[in-house]
Parts: sequence; C-alpha cells; structure tokens
Amino acid sequence: MKSFIGGLIVVLLIVSAASAGVFGPPEPLSDQGKFSLDMGYWLDRTGMKQDDDHLGTKSNQYYVQGNYTFLKDWEVYGGLGAADMIVHDHDTGQHFGAGPAAFGTLGFKGVLYRNGNFAFGPFVEGSLYGDHTNVASSQWGTNAGLSAEYKIRTVTLYGGPFAYWGQADSRLALNPPASADDMSDRRHLGAFLGLRVPVVQDKVFLTAEAQMKDRPGSGAAISYKF
Repeated sequence: MKSFIGGLIVVLLIVSAASAGVFGPPEPLSDQGKFSLDMGYWLDRTGMKQDDDHLGTKSNQYYVQGNYTFLKDWEVYGGLGAADMIVHDHDTGQHFGAGPAAFGTLGFKGVLYRNGNFAFGPFVEGSLYGDHTNVASSQWGTNAGLSAEYKIRTVTLYGGPFAYWGQADSRLALNPPASADDMSDRRHLGAFLGLRVPVVQDKVFLTAEAQMKDRPGSGAAISYKF
C-alpha cells in the first residue's frame, strides 16, 4: 500500500493553467467552525490564444491558503501567493517572460452526497493576478466543477471534471502584431486527479494533484488542521 501511494504521488508531481493551486477533495479537512492552513506550489503550463496566435504559457506559483468550515461538509477558502509568467508564441517563435507578481484566490466547496467511503460535491473559485511587465495585465481565472472522493483507510483519492475560463490584457510585443489586445484560454473543459495522505496523523496532510486543461499541470500542498 505504501509503495502504491508513493508511486502515485511521484506520477502526479511529474505530470506538470491559471490554476492557482490544487482543488483538493470535496470534503473539508477541518471540523465545522474550525480552520486549516495550506502551503502549496503549482507548476502551470497551458495554452492560450491572442487573435490567431497560439500561445504556450508557463507559471511557477507559490501560495498560502486559509480554509474555514462554515457548515458541516462545506468550506470557504482564500489564498495569497506569487507567480511568474513565461509565454511562447508557437507561430512566431518569440519568447516573453516576467518575474513574480502577487495573486489572490477565493472559493468554496463542499459535499452534496455521501455514501460510506464515497462522496462528491461542487467547487467554484476565482483568482486575480498582478501585472506581469511586458507580458500581461488584468489577468483573471475561474474554475467550477464537481469533485468525487473515495477513502481507502487513511488515503483519500479524488478527481472529476471542471470548466475554466481565463483572460488577460496582452502586453506582448508580437512581431507581426496581433489585431486582438487580449489573451484567453484556448479550451474550457478539463479534468483532475489527486490524493491526500496524512503525514502527521490527523494534523498534517499532503495533497498531490494533476490537472488536464489544454496542457497538463500539477502541484502539491501541505495542510495543517487546527
């Protein structure tokens, strides 16, 4: 069992758009009226478009997120972090990059149905990003989907489908220039798969997750349950 869990974590971390962190299982980590705290990293690689130009983006995202269980099986969360941004225009061969800029995320999720070790429910979240000089400004992203989980002893396996939308005002000095001034996601449907395992029993947990949008992304978070 331990070798299986370790192997799955490695796979999820290797398979590495604005995502701003792991979705996690639908069930809150903390009990009603209590908090949990996440520290995470996300390697984001996705496809966007500006006019007819096919853009590939890459972003290293570091964040801290607080989660509050306001009702049984339902939580709200908010996070702050920093993310860089690299863009490659596949049509012209040009590369653009900018250092870290701040971002923030707000969302909620919960359990609609539970039967034994199985549960599922919805999640919705949105993120706003600071300006990346000479790359993008006014960047935002939203995700909404369904997450299902199944518990095997102390391990929680989870996954599901989701829809996503993202856009930013382009600051790219494309040659030849594009007629459109904004960048947006090329596709809007994705899927995710992850697992959560206890590191220190009932207090500290590791979550590893892979997401498939236009391109695959992955990340991990360490959580502390108060």
